[in-house]
Amino acid sequence: MNDSDDMKELDDLALEMLHGMTDDSGRAALAELLRRSPRHRRRMADHAVLHAMLCQEGLEGALGRDPDAFFRRIGEHRAASPWRRGAWLAAAAVAAAVMTATFLLRPSDAMASLEQLALAAEKPLTRTYAVRVLEPGRPEDSSEGRGAYPPNNHLDGATLWIRGRGDFLLRQSLPNGEIRMFGGDRTGSWMMRGTGPVRVSADPARFGRALFAPTGNVAFLEVRDHLDSIRRRYRVEWVDRHSPDVRKLRALRDDSELGGPKEVEIWYDPADGSIERLILRQMPRGQGGPRSIELLLQPGETLSDDFFRHETHHEADRPVISEP
Repeated sequence: MNDSDDMKELDDLALEMLHGMTDDSGRAALAELLRRSPRHRRRMADHAVLHAMLCQEGLEGALGRDPDAFFRRIGEHRAASPWRRGAWLAAAAVAAAVMTATFLLRPSDAMASLEQLALAAEKPLTRTYAVRVLEPGRPEDSSEGRGAYPPNNHLDGATLWIRGRGDFLLRQSLPNGEIRMFGGDRTGSWMMRGTGPVRVSADPARFGRALFAPTGNVAFLEVRDHLDSIRRRYRVEWVDRHSPDVRKLRALRDDSELGGPKEVEIWYDPADGSIERLILRQMPRGQGGPRSIELLLQPGETLSDDFFRHETHHEADRPVISEP
C-alpha cells in the first residue's frame, strides 16, 4: 500500500472514530497508521481540529447563518499550524487525538491486548484444554469435609472444554478408577461421579465453584468477566510481544489484594486472540488443591450442540437429583 492509499484509509478511519462508528479492528488499523508516520499523525490532528470546529459551529448555529465564513476558517486552519491557534476547543481536540493514538489505540499495549482476548473468549467456539499440575499443594492445605476426592486435588490429567461465555465441562479421572464430570452453561450446572446420580442446580456457578474459585468462574478463561478485576488488581506486562505465532502476557496481583492466583501467564494467538496456554501460579491455599496449574490448548474437535448438558454423558435412566 502506497502513501496515497494510506492517507485515504486514514481519512476513512479517522472520520469513523470521530463519529463514534469504529470497532476494535478499525481502532487497531488506525493505531498502526498513526504509529507509522508523523505525516499520518498530523493528518489525524487536522481531522480532530476540523471535527471540533464543525461541532462547535453546529452547536452555536453559526454554520447555518454564514456557511461561507465557516469554510473560510477551515482554509485559514489549513494554512496555519493548529498549535498556533488560540482556540481551546481545537487544542483539546488535538490533545484528545494524541492521547487516543498514544495510549488507547496501540495494538502493542499489554492491557489493550486483554480486550482482544475478551472478544475472542465470547465467540461461540469450543476449545479443549489439557490440565497439568505444575506445583502440587501441601496436604495440610486441603479442606476437610470435602469427601474422599476433593475436586481440586485431582486436576492433573483432567480435560476442560469451554465454549463462549458460561459453557464448560471438566472431566477428571479419580484414583479409584471412576470418572467425575462437572459441567454447565448459563442456565445451570451439574456434577456426576462414576455410576452415581447426577446432581443438578439452577445456579450456573454451583459446581464450578467447587473447582476453581468462590465466584464459580472457570479459572481465567472467561476473560471478559475477569477483565475489570485484572485491570484493578493486577499489573499486566509483556513476556513476548514480537513473536508472529504466539504472544505472551503476564499479570501480577498486587500484594495488597486478596484472592485469585498471584500470577497469571497467558500465551495467545495474535491472529484470532485464542488462548493457547494459561498458567495460574500461587493459587490461594484456602481452596485446597495445587498451587500452580497449566491449561494447554488441544487440537480442535467437533462436538454436538448439547455437549455441555449432562444428558449427553449418561444413560437415560440415570437418577437426577435437583439441588436447591
